[in-house]
Amino acid sequence: MISKKCTGCGIELQFEDEKKEGYVPEEKFIMEGELLCQRCFKIKNYGKNSVNNFKSEDYSKEVLNSVKKSDIILPIFDIIDFEGSFTEEILDYLRDYRSIVLVNKTDLLPGFVHPAEIADWIKGRLAEEDIVPENIAFISAKNKYGINGVIRKIKSVFPSGKVKAVVLGVSNVGKSSVINLLLGKNKITTSKYSGTTLKSINNKIPDTNITITDTPGLIPKEKRLSDMISVETGLKLVPAGEISRKTFKLGDGQIFMFDAFCRFKVKENEIEDETERENIYKPMFSAYSSKNVKFHVAKEERVEDLLQGDFFEILKGEEKKKYFENKFVTFETTVEENEDLVISGLGWINVKRGPLTIELTVPEGVKVIVRPSIFKGKK
Repeated sequence: MISKKCTGCGIELQFEDEKKEGYVPEEKFIMEGELLCQRCFKIKNYGKNSVNNFKSEDYSKEVLNSVKKSDIILPIFDIIDFEGSFTEEILDYLRDYRSIVLVNKTDLLPGFVHPAEIADWIKGRLAEEDIVPENIAFISAKNKYGINGVIRKIKSVFPSGKVKAVVLGVSNVGKSSVINLLLGKNKITTSKYSGTTLKSINNKIPDTNITITDTPGLIPKEKRLSDMISVETGLKLVPAGEISRKTFKLGDGQIFMFDAFCRFKVKENEIEDETERENIYKPMFSAYSSKNVKFHVAKEERVEDLLQGDFFEILKGEEKKKYFENKFVTFETTVEENEDLVISGLGWINVKRGPLTIELTVPEGVKVIVRPSIFKGKK
């Protein structure tokens, strides 16, 4: 039988079993050239997804096979959820292969942030992992910013001859959208659903010698908070415009709530000198997240009423009930001045005046990290 692949997700097409991946009606399989499988057709035309039988190991194996055949890799990082896309699996590839790092959603950062500052910050994070990329490109898949620059950067590394560049990243980081922009047409299926791309897809960028390969999204081993809720609700945690920020000065015992998703209690800083303790300023921090996420400061005795009531509006009904069935963990941590505390898939706080010692309560397994501030010294 002739072998054909879905142009949207890369899966091998078949017409024998409607319930298996890659199904198309037999007459279409025989008569038509470029085809979408039934699943991609429904995603593109009706926004409906169907569950597939692929596991995270299947995606990892597919990515590895493509990377081995590449001349250069193009890992995509989401600057808004950088820690959610900065995974050890991707870092391992960066240590072993030549790369141009693509940083998506830079248009959602506050206007006071200069690209050079972000570039230095990313280079610093990569240097901590002993990684030096060939270049860094800032892009916006939504606003089509920086796409031509990616092509120029590939050509600068490979001035002549054919080049195979493999795009990789975690699920929902925007790989397929970026490749469609590079190709100049919406050829590859994009959607709000994780795991839309099932197999690697090769396409030649028009008027170049560059073959670009889309790969399945890698599943992070550490959870993003947005992965613990429905796709529709998770989209509300993704900023549609410039990321929301608000500055707070909290005293000992006050509770800061990241909507209903997680919270922390401000602890007293341990300062032995009584005079110094009396003169100390309250810690100050800015919180960053989607504008849909409600920041709120409360007294400890009010927390449960706020969580059970209708004050927070993103989580509702059965989904809210299911979310709070997760096991939550509470632990103490200290965030120094000019450091960020990041809750992957939700947002972060930047300590402007510190230290800030807190008791953090989050769903078990969600990636939480303290990092050098992305906006160092900004007041």
